[in-house]
Amino acid sequence: MKKIKIAELFCGPGGLTVGAKMASGFKHTWLVDKDSDSLQTIKKNFPNELTINEDVKKFCKNSNLRKIKKLKGSFEGLVFGFPCNDFSIVGKKRGFKGKFGGLYIYACKVLKFFKPKFFLAENVSNIATSNKKSLIYKNFQKILRDFKKLGYEIKMKKIKFEKLGVPQTRHRLIILGYLKNSKYENFEFPQEDKKIIKCSTVLNKISKLKNLENNETYNHSKNIIKRLKKIKFDQNVWDINGLPNVKKARMSNIYKKLNPSKPAYTVTGSGGGGTHMYHYKFPRALTNRERASLQTFPLRYKFHGNKTSVRKQIGMAVPPLAAKAIFSNIKKCLR
Repeated sequence: MKKIKIAELFCGPGGLTVGAKMASGFKHTWLVDKDSDSLQTIKKNFPNELTINEDVKKFCKNSNLRKIKKLKGSFEGLVFGFPCNDFSIVGKKRGFKGKFGGLYIYACKVLKFFKPKFFLAENVSNIATSNKKSLIYKNFQKILRDFKKLGYEIKMKKIKFEKLGVPQTRHRLIILGYLKNSKYENFEFPQEDKKIIKCSTVLNKISKLKNLENNETYNHSKNIIKRLKKIKFDQNVWDINGLPNVKKARMSNIYKKLNPSKPAYTVTGSGGGGTHMYHYKFPRALTNRERASLQTFPLRYKFHGNKTSVRKQIGMAVPPLAAKAIFSNIKKCLR
């Protein structure tokens, strides 16, 4: 079967990219992201891909899109995990008023210019809130209207990635847009019936391997090590003595210890002390390699940048195993 050409905006370190490769049958035309470390990560792992390190506002100017089209031609599908920071339940939920909320319009510019037969978009599940009075609800309805104005029919579903074989409770909204009378109208979302994978299954494997990249541990103070030893599975710092002088902002994942008999809680890309995810067996934060494996990146996948940058890349990515399941179902539409 002929490979399906796709292009990717906001590609990050390659979660969707790896998923498409795992599903096979897809060929990237180009990938765009403004974060240079993320693009270097892509180039380390896929040196033959055309990666463009540019802000989408500049990239999506018509003059630039014309140059790209002349150079690489058209494509069948546009893929983008548009930034979720302003829609996330752990953020300030500023929607379009935030720095990132309105960036979806640049995906719309690409869709309008190239008119691909389908697009695949990913965001936090909270963006599809049912609270009609909320700002997020109103913003999301506008996003859907803008997609539909461009001629796309919409299918969407909130998916629990742990039910697609990802060893992590990560819930996301997946949107499949398609032009009328195209074969992609037959798309069906993956069945969420895979066996639940415990986080210990992944972490135990890593602990037996040596010379893995991005596997550096953190140097914790004696007080933090002592604190972590007191915390039991599924507990956080508020279940013991709390934190000195902290009475508010009691986020549930502060120094939260993983439970070896369950999938991990959601891997995040930012946050200060106490938000790095904590091993169920050892009194320490997870390494970036361990986080990447909970996100289902291959063990030998190389990330570029310092520890903070790599942590951010991993936390913002779509788990490749979940992406593979979605891309596999897109491929079925052409059979």
